[in-house]
Amino acid sequence: MTLIRKTFLCAGLALMLSACATSYDTEKQFWSFGKGFETAQIAPDSWQISFVGNSNTDRALARKYVMRKSAELCKQAGYNYFTFTHEQTERDAIGQFGVGASTSKDILWGSSTMNQETSVMVEVTGLHSKSENASSRIYETDYILNNVNVKS
Repeated sequence: MTLIRKTFLCAGLALMLSACATSYDTEKQFWSFGKGFETAQIAPDSWQISFVGNSNTDRALARKYVMRKSAELCKQAGYNYFTFTHEQTERDAIGQFGVGASTSKDILWGSSTMNQETSVMVEVTGLHSKSENASSRIYETDYILNNVNVKS
């Protein structure tokens, strides 16, 4: 009987944890089921940042996470401004699980679920000064760090 209780307790805990959006401080790894951040420096002043969130992480939250992470990286490297040289945001259906049962040759009863995940990938370049003739939007690192809150 205790084995059944432990199984239900673990299943209930898993359901509760899966009901939350992927948190800001999640690093992409095996234990996070491929969710979270992955960053790579691709030039002395540039980084590629990718973030994958679970079904409860919408596009706006994922973009806010990437905006904040970009400001943090640029600030740590001594840049006061940054710009995105490439940005891609997707909301993809990533899996379908279904169960069905046939009660006769003509009728199939069942249910299925489909998960979605939001992914954002950017290339960000740090800038020491803000150019007035820039062809893309330039963000101020201190402004983003002071005004973009990612904590619940």
